[in-house]
Amino acid sequence: MSGQASAPASSANLGPGFDCIALALELRCKVTAEPSDAWLLVEGGTASPGEEDDLVVRAVRMAVGRSMRLTISSDIPASRGLGSSAAVTTAAAVAAMRAVDMPVDVEKLFRIICELEGHTDNAAAAVFGGLVLMESSGVRRHIDLSPKLGIVVAIPNHQLPTEEARAWLPPVVNLKAATRNLARFGFLLEGLRTGDSDALRFAAGDEMHEPFRAALAPFTDELMMAAQRAGAFHTCWSGAGPSVLAFCNVGRVEVVSMALSGQLGDNGTVMVLEPTADGFR
Repeated sequence: MSGQASAPASSANLGPGFDCIALALELRCKVTAEPSDAWLLVEGGTASPGEEDDLVVRAVRMAVGRSMRLTISSDIPASRGLGSSAAVTTAAAVAAMRAVDMPVDVEKLFRIICELEGHTDNAAAAVFGGLVLMESSGVRRHIDLSPKLGIVVAIPNHQLPTEEARAWLPPVVNLKAATRNLARFGFLLEGLRTGDSDALRFAAGDEMHEPFRAALAPFTDELMMAAQRAGAFHTCWSGAGPSVLAFCNVGRVEVVSMALSGQLGDNGTVMVLEPTADGFR
């Protein structure tokens, strides 16, 4: 017996919402799981033994407690700030549960992905979908996303592992900077909920993580400025980067997409993505 599942990409932080918010995007990772006497990972037609410390192996072991043959097909670029690890672990765990005819315990699944990710934002978006506001203990609330907003993502070819990006963050945050960021986060939530362009513009200028990571991907600021010149209301690093997320009026997605493509050139891909209310399927 085999089980199948998919989970969405996600963009966390959205500027000033560091580790507190994430948006699920309709770009998916799909996994097929089959009980096996040994761990085997198949991706891109290539099979390899599953290592004990592999995130996917750990997710499946925590979910069902036995070895599996896992076939992975993902449209989500890895190490680009689009929640690829949360998506693959979510999809693998659910597929494994289905392969052994185990009911999917959503809260258990969420705890597993949070433990593997080390934070709750991408985990919540991958498991539950939608635009999710998170508290570190796992308390969450879904927020309505205005249908007026279009989403354009610039995805550079350059990879930036989350662990490396986090290593550049300061251990102490300036009080005045934190206060300014709280105000920005309030405007961000109001802008995402209502589509208010002014509120979204006031949300710009994160001081918690983006400036400290700038040296890792200096082209990211240039991408954000190109999107703003084309009419984007709000631009930000997607998660730990280096991808850039731009919110604009739905009627401007083509213009913003062209501007980002022109800035990025042959060094990456630009996508217009839809938000998704679905987490795993």
